[in-house]
Amino acid sequence: MKKLLAVSLIAVLGFSYPNCGMCHNGSVAVDLKKFSAEEIKKDLYAFKSGKMKHSMMNFVKKMSDTEIEEAAKKYGRDVNNNEKSGY
Repeated sequence: MKKLLAVSLIAVLGFSYPNCGMCHNGSVAVDLKKFSAEEIKKDLYAFKSGKMKHSMMNFVKKMSDTEIEEAAKKYGRDVNNNEKSGY
């Protein structure tokens, strides 16, 4: 029970868009380095609109368009040199 409470508290307090890499590092959730900024942005808007169903919807619905753009740019793979920028 204590572990569940701790995880829930961390999720509420710590997992905002600037911290996507806390989960999306390949060990907890899919590694965002695999995707371009455009792919991330497309999926975030799909979560926000409800076209894609996932627990991510709860986080993304609270994000503004500017926050979505910034997160995609920060965490997306640079398609020109295939390197990751944001973690």
